[in-house]
Amino acid sequence: MLKITIYPSAMETRLRLEGKLAGPWVGELRQAWLQCGRAEAGPEGHATVLDLREVDFVDPEGQALLTEMHGRGVRLEASCPLIQHLVEEIAGGCECATVEGKSAGRRDAFDSSNPARRHARSV
Repeated sequence: MLKITIYPSAMETRLRLEGKLAGPWVGELRQAWLQCGRAEAGPEGHATVLDLREVDFVDPEGQALLTEMHGRGVRLEASCPLIQHLVEEIAGGCECATVEGKSAGRRDAFDSSNPARRHARSV
């Protein structure tokens, strides 16, 4: 199951997801995204953000949609290690995604036992 909540504002349209991005829910996300009117880049200064911080699973079809959305300028946000890794793969090192934690190459990567060591960073 997937819950999609849309938060429009003057600066951005935020789609917050909770649950699993899989099966029929991939189509639901696509429809919600397209209905937001933000499938293509919005007006200058207006961002579209996909908040994946409460997503715990993405199937291959979901990953393909996230890749398409990212390719059309949607910024992806993640916080759990599994989804962070997926977002980093999709972003390919560009500045269009945000993950919380440190890069996997660091000794203290994703140290959830010490919240002071976790921070948001752009990929």
